[in-house]
Amino acid sequence: MTDFPTPVRSTHDSAEFFDAARQGRLLLRRCSACGTVRAPHAPVCPACHESVHSTLDADGTGTLVSWSVVHRSPLPDVTGPYVVGVVETREGPWLPLRLLCAEDTTLHAGQRVSYTSAPTGEDGEPIIAGVPIAANQH
Repeated sequence: MTDFPTPVRSTHDSAEFFDAARQGRLLLRRCSACGTVRAPHAPVCPACHESVHSTLDADGTGTLVSWSVVHRSPLPDVTGPYVVGVVETREGPWLPLRLLCAEDTTLHAGQRVSYTSAPTGEDGEPIIAGVPIAANQH
């Protein structure tokens, strides 16, 4: 399953992330004090605990660390099965992402994953999802 029936809503704090997602871009945060790159939802730097940051675009691919097939969603309007994974960005942060692939797709740790924009609900904000890249694709 690749659709996201539950609409996601942006807030003042997340608007920049969703604007980038609408364009298929994954936006990360870079600490203004020490330069550590962190996930877009992390409010403070994990290295120095500073909250001031700039943003940067992720380079476009990451590495699959782990994944799971969800057969029974905790959300009533989301039907399974679907695949979720943890992807390490080239910039460093690990992100939980919905993977756009069939539940019987062969996946492996270390597999490359590209990022894409995926709609949520009829009027929700788009989110960034992962697309596993086959081993024979470059």
